[in-house]
Amino acid sequence: MVPLPDLSWIGTKNKFGLVTFILEANGESAEDEHSALEQYNASAPESVGEEHSALGQYTPGPERVSNGRSGWTQGLHSENTSQAQSRNPVYQNRSHQVPTNSPLSLLSGNGSTLTLREASLMRYFIQKLAPWADVCDIHSHFSTEVPRRALENNMVLQAILALSARHDAILTNDSDWEASDYHGKCLKLLIAALDQAETNCDENMLITVVILRIYEELETNTDQQYHLLGSNRLVNLMARSASSGGVAEAVSWQFLRQAIYASVVQYQPLQLDMQNYERSSMFHRHDDAACANRIIYHCARILQVCCDAPGHIVAQDTWRQISDSVNEWNQTKSTTWQPIRYQASSVADGRPFPVIWMISPPAVVGMQYYHSACIFLTLSESPSHDMSDYERARSRRVQEVAKAEL
Repeated sequence: MVPLPDLSWIGTKNKFGLVTFILEANGESAEDEHSALEQYNASAPESVGEEHSALGQYTPGPERVSNGRSGWTQGLHSENTSQAQSRNPVYQNRSHQVPTNSPLSLLSGNGSTLTLREASLMRYFIQKLAPWADVCDIHSHFSTEVPRRALENNMVLQAILALSARHDAILTNDSDWEASDYHGKCLKLLIAALDQAETNCDENMLITVVILRIYEELETNTDQQYHLLGSNRLVNLMARSASSGGVAEAVSWQFLRQAIYASVVQYQPLQLDMQNYERSSMFHRHDDAACANRIIYHCARILQVCCDAPGHIVAQDTWRQISDSVNEWNQTKSTTWQPIRYQASSVADGRPFPVIWMISPPAVVGMQYYHSACIFLTLSESPSHDMSDYERARSRRVQEVAKAEL
């Protein structure tokens, strides 16, 4: 807490003359945000800590939110930053009221080149979307490092804006013209970067590809794996990314989850060099995120080896080796992964599924991939050598139907 200079327009209400920092709620409504914006433009702010809310809080799934498409979206697009500054006493009085050594001097300049709408979409990404990608990353790179990259790299910025606008349009049942515009701008930059990927493959390209892949996963009718195929080359070129640490490793593991999704949903073989992931620190750490990533790796190996093609029969030794790895993971996982509450399903009580409470989000994700791995192993289990040709063909047909119904 730092004493304020004598600024009469700041209505500090405690005897020490100190500013009180207030953390905002993570689930605010568009009306609340709009009201706060009007108060900021019309009068002096009473809190300057607004943006430091619980950005790292995990969001397990899409929640119904609205960041301004109903009532003030046009205002976001047409807002003139200089006009807002001219009405703000911080800018009107900074030349003679804010000492250069005061902490408020850090707030007196506007170094950001983002419009109000772009800043809102960036904030939307940090609060609502990045936690999905960070669920198995103890350092939350998508919530912290990726936004910083966006301020320095326009390709990453356009990808973030496209994803945020697309997600917002889905929840508000609005047109996605804005998202398509950002998406098109990002594609132009990405295509130019991919042309030089063989000699100049950097982390920003991988970040962009992964974010665009999330964007395409939201396009349920047009998910054609276009960027996924292009980014396979990127991931395999960056042979050390999955084990290099930092944002590159975090992005690579997020990409692996996306590859699993595409393999299951689109019935595509998983074409990744899994040796990149075997050298990762995830196999030497004991935190929840590393434990979850290990079972994600095993699930990917099952899809790559056991589900290579419809009707593909796996050698018994190979199948048993992978099955043993999955069982070992389940037996050695932390005791903190045990549910803290379990309630069996009851159709009579309107509860068709059991209620399971877990301590951490990585534990939830890890158990989902564990059960998926068990299902894939069952579907690909090698039939007995005593089976007739007819029985083998029938078994393959059953597997094909089961996979199609997943």
